[in-house]
Amino acid sequence: MIAENIYTIAIHLPEKELEKLYIMLGKKVNQTPKKKKVKQSPITREDAIQYLLKNVFIKK
Repeated sequence: MIAENIYTIAIHLPEKELEKLYIMLGKKVNQTPKKKKVKQSPITREDAIQYLLKNVFIKK
């Protein structure tokens, strides 16, 4: 059975049965694990000053 077949059947379910289906699927289907964010190393004081001078305090 493929997902398109299930979708075709599910869209014709009454609201109450659709809620039951969501509950049953929630118990069986595992959620995909979230990827961990890679922490950036803290910037140095000199890097911060250079960034501010270059991007914030620019002459127009």
